[in-house]
Amino acid sequence: MSNHNTNLDPLFLGAAFPEYVSFVATEHVFRMGFAGRVIQYLMAPIPFTKGGMGADAVRKTMRRLKEGVSVVLYAEGDRSYNGLTGPIEASTGQLARASGATLVTYRLDGGYFTSPRWCGAGLRIGKMTGRVMHVLKPEELKAMSVEDINALIRDDLFVDAYAQQRKNPVRYKGKNLAEHMETALCYCPVCGQFGRLHSEGDTFSCECGFSVKYTEYGFLEGDHAPYDNITDWDKAQTEALRALADGGNGPYFSDDQMVLNEIFPDRHEETELGRGEMTLFSDRLECCGESFPIKAITGTALFGPQTFNFCCGGRYFEIKSKEVRCTRKYVTVIRHLLDKGRNENSFPA
Repeated sequence: MSNHNTNLDPLFLGAAFPEYVSFVATEHVFRMGFAGRVIQYLMAPIPFTKGGMGADAVRKTMRRLKEGVSVVLYAEGDRSYNGLTGPIEASTGQLARASGATLVTYRLDGGYFTSPRWCGAGLRIGKMTGRVMHVLKPEELKAMSVEDINALIRDDLFVDAYAQQRKNPVRYKGKNLAEHMETALCYCPVCGQFGRLHSEGDTFSCECGFSVKYTEYGFLEGDHAPYDNITDWDKAQTEALRALADGGNGPYFSDDQMVLNEIFPDRHEETELGRGEMTLFSDRLECCGESFPIKAITGTALFGPQTFNFCCGGRYFEIKSKEVRCTRKYVTVIRHLLDKGRNENSFPA
């Protein structure tokens, strides 16, 4: 099990463990045309649908392990937008314990600055390292509780990119370092508005006049900038989005030129349902003439910087846009509405 921050992580894991390994990979890989076929040929990945590792993926993982094939699972299931390793599902420890296999935890450091999830350019030239944290035999796992296994995995794989950078600064050279940062951040901490932030070159600015420069060390510089890092800015954004959701029934956001597809994971196929506007309310997501009740949404995820995946009513959907924008805000608010609905045992009318 490893953390995950760049598209090249499978190559790094392959170099660290030269014997053949199989990867658990998002189902999207199987719809990538020629590139996807190459990945399937070289790695024979186990597909799972974004939004949760389903029972079929678990069965295939167990089958590979019983066949004597090592399997790589990116435990957080997603790349980081803010420099922090994401949450790990509670079922992860159960899978490790029930697998009957040796658990190896492997941590990659430097990946967030090498290839920020939101960046529009290629890799930045800097430093990235990886190391084995723990090797636990099956009998050791059997003697541990699922909670203790999960805690060990979280501790081993957790990375605070900015804390590391403050302690041991590394330059990550590249061009247009702030490009496409608006796919991660949509909230201006100065004017308090959403959707008015834009990137150009190394600069990230708001229509209100506020701007910062993204440096080769990953920090933010600017007059009167409230944050010098994306982690703190992202925390403030999450709080602002949740407050927005608590403040009324919407509409909260609206974006045009979206493309809505229905995904058929078993066949690795997609069908376009429409093109047009997407709008989020407290009780529903409307997109391209379709309406999806919030209470019927059972999983949300993002592929790449801004492709929005979700499951609703047992069906899988994907929303894309060629325009650079923050679809992440929809995921943050929908998850908050779902959590709020569960806690209150009801959903907004």
